[in-house]
Amino acid sequence: MSFRVSCKTIEYNGSCESEIHKVLSNCPNKQSDSDPIPTWLLKECSSVLVPTITNIVNLSLTSSQFHHILKESVISPLLKKSNLDKDQLSNYRPISNLSLISKIIERIVKSRLTDHLTANKYLILTSLPTVNIIPLKQPSYTFTIISSMP
Repeated sequence: MSFRVSCKTIEYNGSCESEIHKVLSNCPNKQSDSDPIPTWLLKECSSVLVPTITNIVNLSLTSSQFHHILKESVISPLLKKSNLDKDQLSNYRPISNLSLISKIIERIVKSRLTDHLTANKYLILTSLPTVNIIPLKQPSYTFTIISSMP
């Protein structure tokens, strides 16, 4: 026996070039080894590249497909605290560096999700730099029981 959950879905309103340009401008100039173009150069050429990046973001989100290359990351070990033994493997934590395009898509999704949760009163935004998710109402789910028995 299985069940389905029906609930509100997030409608994706396409991103515009100005939104992508703003996200790109706010990205730090760090880059991942998986980025074919340095971040500073991408920002420098943004007037030419933003329309293409906008198209990639919109196609990815409207088709619900995230290209496998965008899922790849470079993982580096980082010592948890500087006073820990560097020879002890358990003193490290993994740092995953995604490509810049992946980060842009992630920020657009975060923006849409935050808007959706706020509009449906599932999220309270505070003045703190972090987001606190506080359910203001209990979600109502509809369960449909599907029997595989004849």
